This record gives sequence, structure tokens and C-alpha cells, in this order.
Amino acid sequence: MLPSLKQKFAKMSRKKLLAGVLVIGLVVSVVAFNIVKSMKPTGIPVKTAQAEIKHVQDNVFATGRVRLVEKQEFYSYEETTVQEINVDPGETVHKGQVLGLLDAGDLEDKLSNAKANYVVQQSNLASALNPRPEEIAQLRADYNKAEADYQNAQNNYARIKQLYDEEAVSAQELEKADLELVARETEYKNAESRLEIKTSGPTKPELTSLKAQVEQARIQMELAQRQLDRTTLTAAMDGVAIAVEVAEGDHINPGTRLITIGNTDKVEVTAGVSEADSGRLKTGQQVKVTAAALPDREYTGTLHSVSPGALVKTGNQGSQIEVPVIVRITGDSEGLRTGYTVDLTITTVDIEKTLVVPYEAVVEKDGKRVVYVVQNDTAREKKVETGLDIDIYTEIKSGLKEGDKVVVSPDELLSDGARVSEGLRDDPSV
Repeated sequence: MLPSLKQKFAKMSRKKLLAGVLVIGLVVSVVAFNIVKSMKPTGIPVKTAQAEIKHVQDNVFATGRVRLVEKQEFYSYEETTVQEINVDPGETVHKGQVLGLLDAGDLEDKLSNAKANYVVQQSNLASALNPRPEEIAQLRADYNKAEADYQNAQNNYARIKQLYDEEAVSAQELEKADLELVARETEYKNAESRLEIKTSGPTKPELTSLKAQVEQARIQMELAQRQLDRTTLTAAMDGVAIAVEVAEGDHINPGTRLITIGNTDKVEVTAGVSEADSGRLKTGQQVKVTAAALPDREYTGTLHSVSPGALVKTGNQGSQIEVPVIVRITGDSEGLRTGYTVDLTITTVDIEKTLVVPYEAVVEKDGKRVVYVVQNDTAREKKVETGLDIDIYTEIKSGLKEGDKVVVSPDELLSDGARVSEGLRDDPSV
């Protein structure tokens, strides 16, 4: 009995000893591994991200107001009275339709007088350029008579002068003969001048003056006609009456807006883009248009124009510089009423597939743009050709390939060949 217990105890002791030895060996191995590991250099800790192919888009945002592309506004140009209004807001109108009448006053008389004066001035010019034969005959007869009268006055003066020298007549009679001679000479020279003008035509200054009088008369006639035409409010296009702002019998002052018509199928948006964003704009860029009044609708358009100048806009938050732009709605514009305030999303960049890295990965070094690519726990400096800076990304034209791991926000002390310890950065686009 006793030997058996002793044997069992001996066997149990050997097992415990063996287990203890194994445990001690494991502990020693772990400690040794950690010591060795702690002696191995870990490198500079860095965050990395992968160069990847992405669909990138960049947008500029603005707020604008809807207006008609094609419209006609009627204003009063004189102080007058509204005689008729023949259209209501929202009513369809057609080209040539009379929408209203204003009191013409004495404009018809002014037009008649202007037409008569124009005819007279045209006649004067025609007569100077192409005199009638009977006119020339009459002027020649006047000239011949004036010449004869002048000759007779000369003869009479010579006779009186001789008698005066002989003291046969008084000084008063000589003076009277002298005055008669001067009068007849004046008539003769005037008759000669009139005949010469008719037969030789007007001089250049005279012709210029006559043509100027005709042109002035024409302008006055057209102005009178225009003033009279403005009293009849005639539609110059097909469209819809957008606004009727006066009623029959209203007394109106110059500059009063009366009626507005327009083509509601063609609308555009005017807006102002901030100075900082304006450099990214080009005509033809695609635009998304939304309106608070139509929360379930989205409209499409294109950037039609970008002003070459900027304006200072003053609001509740102070003054800011804006560049005026116009966006044309290209698709369906149903429900988009003139005067609505809308939000614009102008797409300045839209690239379906391009290689990008986070913009913090690209740094300037010695006048060139570089990135640090991690290969086998080592940072390798690579020169890259960049394209657009788009939101949180920079486009890479050359120098990298898809999948390359680049250091994000590299430390200034990081250099080519440095050992690094990397950790992937979360996707910045999430």
C-alpha cells in the first residue's frame, strides 16, 4: 500500500516540474521577443492615403432671381391720361394686338406740321439742284430789267452832273440822281446774283445748309410720328400679359410703367457670384436651379454670360464684391415664375475619372510639387504634375499610379529614404 502511494506522488511531481519548466520557457521567450522588438527601429509615424481614381466635381453656389428672356415693357413718355386698357394679367396676347390707348393730345397736329415742313425743305433743295425753266426765264427777265434801269440811272446821273457843273441845277438834284443810281445798281447786282445761282447751282456751303435743313425736318417728322405711335400700346411679340399696372382714366406721369408682356417659355436667372469664386466661372458651364417655392422641382441651365466687371453689393452683413452672371434655363421651365428667388449650383469642374490624392499630400519643395510614397516602410520622394485642386483633393496628372500610398500632411523633416510607420487615413470624402 505505501509503495504504491509513493510511486504516484513521484509521478505527479515529475509532471508539475515539466509544466513549470514549459511555463518558464514561454515567459522567457515572450520577454526575449519584446526585448528584441523594442530594440528594432519603428520609423517616423505617418498617416497615409491611397491614390485613387474618382469622379470629382467642383461647384460654385449663388442666389439669383428669375426674369424673362423675351419681354416688352410699355412706359408713358408724356404726362397724359389712360383711355383704354384691353388686356388682363395672365391673358395670352399676340403680335400686333392693341393692348391699350393713351390720350394723344395735340400730337396729331404736331405730326401734320412736321410733315408739311419736311415737304417744304425737300422742295427747296430740289429747286436749288434742278431749277424749272420758267424760274430761270423769270430771273433772266428781272436781270434784264434791272440792267436797263441801272443804265438809265447812270445816264441820268451823268446828265444831272453836267448841268450841276454848269450851275443849271441844284446840289439837291445831283444828290437825288446819285441816290437813284446807287439803288438801281443794287437791284442790278442782286438780280445778277439770283440768276447766277439758279443757272450755276448752289455753292457747296449753300448745298450743305439746304441738306441739313431737310435732315432736320425729317428727324422732327419721325420724332412726332414716334410720339404719336407711343399712345397706342401694340404688342410686338406673342406672349402673356405679365403685369397691368394702370387702369382706364388714370392720369400718368412720364416714366410710368403701364404693361409688361413676355414669353414665359424662355426664362433666365440673374445672380451675383462672390469675388473669390468668380475666377472659376466660364460660359457654358452646367447649372442646377432650385426654388423654395417649388421644393420638389429641379431645373437645368447653362451659364450664359459672366460680366467682365464686378459690383459692390451692400446688404445686412456689410458690403461685398460680386460678379454679375446670367443663367439660361435650358430644360422645362414650367412653374418657374418671373421674380422668384432661386438657388444656383454652378458646376465648374466635372471629371468622370481622374487620379487624385488628398490635397494635404502634395507639398512644395525647391519650386516643385512632390509627394512621399510609402514603399516597404520607407518614404520615397516623387515629383508629380498636378492638375486641378478640387474640394479636398488634388488631381495628379503624372508621377503616381492608382493604389500608391502617399503620406498625408508630411512633416517638414520627412526626407527621401526615411523609415516610417504608417497608418491609413480615413476616407476624407466620407
